Amino acid sequence: MPPELRERLDEVLRDIGFGRLVGVEVLDWEPGRARTRLVPGAEQTNVHGFVHGGALFAVADTAFEVACNSYGRVCVGLDVSVHYAAPARPGEALVAEARELSRSRRVASYHVEVAGEDGRLRCTALAVAFRTDRWHLGEEAWPAEWREGV
Repeated sequence: MPPELRERLDEVLRDIGFGRLVGVEVLDWEPGRARTRLVPGAEQTNVHGFVHGGALFAVADTAFEVACNSYGRVCVGLDVSVHYAAPARPGEALVAEARELSRSRRVASYHVEVAGEDGRLRCTALAVAFRTDRWHLGEEAWPAEWREGV
């Protein structure tokens, strides 16, 4: 990816409205992979006092969103299946990592893991994205050889 385009795309991928609303931070990304972080507060808990599944899903889904859009093509989620493995406590930093499993012209799949500060798995997700014909920053911004390869 041309460095100047990566810099411009980085601004787009770090400014995801919903992620910002719930406190998710984009740590790093590269084409096909992304890491996000959330430190949930007391307002993001469930009836048991643990972190709500929606907050766990938000940090995982944001990592998926960044990873699938990280080639510059506009991608949208088609399906996400989540498995909640262990409870998380408010105030505990949660890190999600999304990794591409497969990618074709139209569909890409990702595996996402969310771990707590202790390294223990909190949830996993299998996510599928639809790859549109549109491009972040406009198609003309991307060199033809980059567009053809992704």
